[in-house]
Amino acid sequence: MKNVFKYIKQWIQWLWIIAPLFILTACAVNHPGPICIKDQTEYGQVDGAFRSRWWNYYERGRSYLEGECFDAAISDMKAAIQQNDKDQRMVRTYGLHFVDYFPHRELGLIYYLTDNLDAAQHELEQSISQESSSKAHYYLDEVRKKQLKKQVKTINTPTLAVDFPENEPIWTSKERICIKGTAADEQFISNIQIHGVPYDFPGASKQVHFNKEMILNQGTYHIPITIENLLGGTAEKIFKIHVDHQGPMIEIVSFEKLSNNMIIIEGFVSDQFKNNQLFVGQKRIDLKTGKKSSFYAKQVVEPDQETIILEAIDRAGNKTKAVLDLVEATQTFGRSYLASREVYLDHGLWVQKTQGIKLILSEWQKNNMVYSEKIYLSGCISSKAPIKSFIINNQPFTVNEGRIVFFNIPFELNEGANTILIKLENERNQVLFKKMTFHRMVSEISQIGSRLHVSMNSLKSSNEVAETRNQFQEKLLMSFLERKRFYMIPKFRCTQCRLLNKSKESQVAHLTMTGQYVDSRYGLEVAVRLIDNETTKVLAVKDVYSDKKNEHAIFQMIDSLAIRIHNEFPIVRGTIQHIADNNIQISLGKNQLKAQNRLIIFAPSHLNKAPEIIGFARITDIETNTSNLMIVHTKRPISINDRVITQ
Repeated sequence: MKNVFKYIKQWIQWLWIIAPLFILTACAVNHPGPICIKDQTEYGQVDGAFRSRWWNYYERGRSYLEGECFDAAISDMKAAIQQNDKDQRMVRTYGLHFVDYFPHRELGLIYYLTDNLDAAQHELEQSISQESSSKAHYYLDEVRKKQLKKQVKTINTPTLAVDFPENEPIWTSKERICIKGTAADEQFISNIQIHGVPYDFPGASKQVHFNKEMILNQGTYHIPITIENLLGGTAEKIFKIHVDHQGPMIEIVSFEKLSNNMIIIEGFVSDQFKNNQLFVGQKRIDLKTGKKSSFYAKQVVEPDQETIILEAIDRAGNKTKAVLDLVEATQTFGRSYLASREVYLDHGLWVQKTQGIKLILSEWQKNNMVYSEKIYLSGCISSKAPIKSFIINNQPFTVNEGRIVFFNIPFELNEGANTILIKLENERNQVLFKKMTFHRMVSEISQIGSRLHVSMNSLKSSNEVAETRNQFQEKLLMSFLERKRFYMIPKFRCTQCRLLNKSKESQVAHLTMTGQYVDSRYGLEVAVRLIDNETTKVLAVKDVYSDKKNEHAIFQMIDSLAIRIHNEFPIVRGTIQHIADNNIQISLGKNQLKAQNRLIIFAPSHLNKAPEIIGFARITDIETNTSNLMIVHTKRPISINDRVITQ
């Protein structure tokens, strides 16, 4: 009997040990969901054990969706939602495992595919309200398009309002033009193009406010803005923009100083555009409308007055300031031919005595070192005979027989050495050449090495699509390199990486870029995150989706993804506005900084002096128009005259 009890006791002990194992094994079996076989492939599978948790149902539901087993997919998505009702990115499942979880979005896609449009709209809108994604916006647009086609018979013409005066050309001297406006329609605005370039916004909406900054060189532009609704209704407005960076030219053709301290000046104000203004000694002079306007000015001067200021302003706001030396003007417009009884030529002409042509340029020397992309050549030409030819680098500038000419002309500079050759000729065929060299240097704050260093990890994907994933991420890397915004440090093998500067790859990255590449039966989705390596904070999450996978669609996805990330990290400059103890306030706020939190502090540049990096800072508090800084490192104390630029 003792042996029997001993045997039973041993069995009970063993049962206590192995019973939990049986329970765990039962819970961990690959749960036999409905069998779904399509094209000899079985769907409804999960990696690892099926434990009836929300992530198991979500994974298996997506597998059913891939196999077009819609009923089983709906069942699993609903089961997942019962346990976890929120669409979100990077949600933890167990341990250190994270997934992008979008059950409402995937359920909305299933309902769309099965033509249950009302249910699809509900699920997709719920997904977007919880965690916006390009894929959800795309299919919500498709749902609305189908609904509208069933409900309406007439395609609307959308309304377009732009913050520009209509039917009038816009005049500006600015290099950056901001085009703002609103597109609206009950049939949902789905596409906006500004100057032929798509304007990026999340998804179709009944009202879209747009704000696009464009960099325009000097010239006249016709900027079309085209909008389209989901049903194909379009509207377009074309705006004429005159971009003028060049100041008017002031020419003096006659100057006389009378005995009663009265001076009389006659000349022309000319500009490529009309409607110029002229002030002589702060007195406005009436000008006729036109590109070339003559003027006549009478002005009393003080007996000991040496100069008088003329200022011309064109329609775009460019100014040319002329400081006219009264003694020089008197000499220039004095008698050009001086009679001499001692020197007489056989053909009966008096000897000609002249000083030829003079050219004075403000600021610049024969050789110059500059740190800006553009310079202005401002100066004065004087000649005893009227100037008939004024050429800079083979580009002629119109002159109108002036003997004294004031000008203010912009020139774009390439990096490195730039030669500017000026040729002047007067009506006596006297010629003056002047050659100048401008060495354009890229300041340290503008060099790629001073930008944010971004470690670009390989996108996560299934093994089946690793090859296409590699091609996509390499093209994405090239897109970043071409834009020269970030110093990229790829952490994956790529054929183009030899183009990178290897010398700095060992530097510590400020940010890490990581993400997913999801290739399914219904399209391609790519989502990336930029993470601050110091704080581990996710600074930006951007994604793209396309239901097509051809080369053109891939290019558009890469371009859109790069633009969306760059829009979150614009390079902007600001000023130090306030310093009190450890509190430093700058002139940049939410609209300018967006996801950025690192700044370079620098001393502003001067004529031939580069901006000097003083130190680095991080944003602590951000308001609408201002922000507060925390100094990371500086060479010297910060002053109000210092500047900041986003790193």
